[in-house]
Amino acid sequence: MKSENNENYYLNKLVKSINNHVENFMGVAGVSIKDLTTGWYYGINDELIFPTASSIKIPILLKLLESSHASKLDLLKSIEITEEMKSRGSGVIHKMNGTIHLTIENLAILMINLSDNTATNLCIDIAGQDEVNKMLEDYEFKSMRLSRKMQDYIAIKEGKENLSSVKEMNLILEMLDSARAIKPEVAKKVLNILSINKATPISQPLPEHIVVAGKTGGMPGVRCETAIIYLANRKYILTVMTSHAGNGSSSSKQSIGEHNGSDLISKISFETFNYFNVLDQSSEFGQGLTQTVNH
Repeated sequence: MKSENNENYYLNKLVKSINNHVENFMGVAGVSIKDLTTGWYYGINDELIFPTASSIKIPILLKLLESSHASKLDLLKSIEITEEMKSRGSGVIHKMNGTIHLTIENLAILMINLSDNTATNLCIDIAGQDEVNKMLEDYEFKSMRLSRKMQDYIAIKEGKENLSSVKEMNLILEMLDSARAIKPEVAKKVLNILSINKATPISQPLPEHIVVAGKTGGMPGVRCETAIIYLANRKYILTVMTSHAGNGSSSSKQSIGEHNGSDLISKISFETFNYFNVLDQSSEFGQGLTQTVNH
């Protein structure tokens, strides 16, 4: 007797709850979940294409590390950053005075961990925008594309936007986890950088000891995040992308999650974790492994 149907029935309760959250969200939302242990998959609006905001920094990081692995790039090379090269918005480099020097590897870490826009734009120059997109094409991504640098308002007005479907944001993490198409050494280093501790809508509602490897992003009206969540015995990918959500902030007159994409992401992350945490601590038949009392 197998319990596969029981587990799927259990996860269908999670699906119903997420569908309800997405339906009640006042903007547009897409969700994708992949159980990396069993292969179970769920998606709603997962083929819709959303602005990625800073989540696009994942393929930029991947391209940098692939180039390094192929000896086309020295991650320890020091880059001189002048005042004219600094980009505003998120990050810390633009708050530092004068000319500074950082290695390419440290720029990559700042790009992911602090979502530093100066570091990101320099990483785009180093990796090459065309080369990043060529890599995505080679991996057969249809919608994920890097079309502009961070804080490039002229490009934004011209309609150039960094985009991806929810399903493909999930897929790039799945490829990193499996390390089949991507060289294992590269995949491991990418995931190590993505898992450097940071507070995000997916990670904040989870226990502190849970490792989360991913990237969040936000712009006016847009909030998104994709991450691998590592439990003791299981791991899963969660991607939530939102758009058309006003200015992305909530007010006292709004229910949590109606307009605020970050709240929606956190709510879905908390519920998803609770369901998978039960599976993580259960036997194949749904009996809690921590139970020691027999009746």
